[in-house]
Amino acid sequence: MLRILVTLALGALVAVPSTASAQRRHRYTETHSSQGTLTYSVGLGIVDDGVYQDSLARPWSVRIAAPVIGKLIVGEVGLGGLSAKTPDGARERFLIPEAQLQLQLPLGPFRPYAGVGAGWVFGPRTPGSAILGGEPTVSTALGLRTFLSGDRVMFNLETRVRGFGRQGESFGAEFTAGIGVTM
Repeated sequence: MLRILVTLALGALVAVPSTASAQRRHRYTETHSSQGTLTYSVGLGIVDDGVYQDSLARPWSVRIAAPVIGKLIVGEVGLGGLSAKTPDGARERFLIPEAQLQLQLPLGPFRPYAGVGAGWVFGPRTPGSAILGGEPTVSTALGLRTFLSGDRVMFNLETRVRGFGRQGESFGAEFTAGIGVTM
């Protein structure tokens, strides 16, 4: 009789966590299909003006991403910044507001994505600068969003390539990592 009770108790202990796990997965799927994220990212970049020089850059961004069509199409709006050196060694800073549409593949807690977008560059228009302020920008992105802790904290890893100016005279590439929270 004692063996039967111990066997039933152990069976109950095994069954309860698996049921709780199934409920968490169900809740996880429901809550993450319609929530957006707010992410802050920093990284390293390079800017090529197409004429004079390449310049190392320090990119940062604050972005909000939210589902537009189901889980697959995500809209993202953000404000980014870029700090780059001129040929004479001075540092120039630029602000880049932009928007993107991204195709995202939800694979459990992982969200790989690819996107295209456009924005505007605000900053100085000095001759010899790698980027000219007051010009449009187009961008493409490849990245991965994943959950770090439960369903609130996210990690974002991304590569973004931008063309600057009306004729695409210069371009830049950024490699960033960031932390986000679901909203």
